[in-house]
Amino acid sequence: MKRSGLAALMGGIAAVCLVPVMSQEAHAFSLSSDWSYSNDALGDGSGGSTYDIRGIAMRLVGDELHVALNSNLAITGTSHSSAADGNIGWGDLFFNFTGKSFNEAQGSLFGVRFAGTNDSAVAVGVYSDVRATSVTSSNYGYSSLNQYYNAGFDRANTMGSEGLTTQLDVLNYFGGSGPINNTIGSGNRIGDVTMLSASLLSGLNFGSNAGSQTFGFSINRNLLPSGSFLSNVFLECGNDGVAIQSEAVPEPATMAGAVLGLAGLAAAKRKQRRKEAAS
Repeated sequence: MKRSGLAALMGGIAAVCLVPVMSQEAHAFSLSSDWSYSNDALGDGSGGSTYDIRGIAMRLVGDELHVALNSNLAITGTSHSSAADGNIGWGDLFFNFTGKSFNEAQGSLFGVRFAGTNDSAVAVGVYSDVRATSVTSSNYGYSSLNQYYNAGFDRANTMGSEGLTTQLDVLNYFGGSGPINNTIGSGNRIGDVTMLSASLLSGLNFGSNAGSQTFGFSINRNLLPSGSFLSNVFLECGNDGVAIQSEAVPEPATMAGAVLGLAGLAAAKRKQRRKEAAS
């Protein structure tokens, strides 16, 4: 094929195929109706097994995003005399769709306060335009992730098996020297949180390292943008955390556009062959 013909053909491909595939609005979660898991390291919960998160799972059911957490810590937390309110519990869940680090994404995060007993500055619900803040100092916790890792709690899959698997990943994403921002400091409330029943959680399998406590909640998936995200949650004390990542995948309409693009490519090839045969 002549170079000019290749350039013209590639231009046609770009016009027909690549534009719809690259559109951010034409992507959705890679999650499905089956649970997707990120299993956290065993034994990296400072303070004992009560503070050892075992995993997080997500799935899509219709317009609902289901989230499940497994550990030895109940959603209501555990009593602790050194905590300001006498209780250490879960922080809030964050979603980062920006592709930037957690600190760079401040003000553009989405957050979910699901634990009504924690020290979050907002009511239970789903929030946009979130800025995160730390409550570790009032929960007998770590002042930074560097302090946590220097205490000897680095493990493989340090924040789960999907997303932030190494200490370097974690420090690059959150930063090591600043506070562990584990709750919603401010944001705009955009939706509700519904706790999942035992029957909806019955199919979960966190494996042989599963803890004694499993709970979950759902939010409306349409409250969140489309595309790739990294989601994470820490305990209020910062003694452990877990993250899960979901990649963007084309929606059916986008796939149809890609098929049309391939059909156009095949037609262009046939036309070029006819031209070359006639010359």
